[in-house]
Amino acid sequence: MKKVLFLGVILTLLTVSPLFAHDTWVAQEGDALAVMWGHDGKSDPYKPTFVKNVKAFDAAGQDVGVTIKPEETRAVLAPAKATALVALLFETGAWVKTPEGYKNVSKREAKDVLESWKGSAHNKNIWQWHDNFAKPLGYKFEIVPLKNPLTLKVGESLPVQVIYDGKPKEGLEVKAGGGHADQKGVMTDKDGKANVTINQGGMQVIKTSLRTPLQNDPDADLLRESTNIVFQIK
Repeated sequence: MKKVLFLGVILTLLTVSPLFAHDTWVAQEGDALAVMWGHDGKSDPYKPTFVKNVKAFDAAGQDVGVTIKPEETRAVLAPAKATALVALLFETGAWVKTPEGYKNVSKREAKDVLESWKGSAHNKNIWQWHDNFAKPLGYKFEIVPLKNPLTLKVGESLPVQVIYDGKPKEGLEVKAGGGHADQKGVMTDKDGKANVTINQGGMQVIKTSLRTPLQNDPDADLLRESTNIVFQIK
């Protein structure tokens, strides 16, 4: 019965939602940390196996252990101690768009494919600051805040650096507010750096993305990658 319910929720999601525009973040729920995937603070259901390569750090900037606990339509994280920063990789696998909607399958498994892609997102959540967090964590694609974002006020800017494959990435548009299409961003320079203005209080999602054609891949034609940092300001 649970599997039928989960399938029904996922199918509803796939017919109405532009999945590549989703944000990923981690929400504190008591002693647990819930991995969220959706829009405007609201999470959609997803396969818990999407959550991979989780790292957690305490207020001293030290790596702490964390366990991924799968639930029916999401995953929660159980760190060994209180955390200041949690980062993860969220890999959604192959997707297609068809006249019937979006499906989490490869283009080999679908008919009348309009688009096909593989999706992944790196997510970094900051609740307390340590100077170590102004350095890359070793993910393929990440945004590095170059100063403490928790001290910002509305109207101020956050200097960031975008890293891809271990190197600064020039020419990517970095946006506040989750990177929605109607919001203007700022381009990274030759050093992968940009200054992103904070336009409102509350939950902040600083995001950039990259699309790369896949050559001779039987499952998808495009790789859609995104990366964000999430934090709160008053």
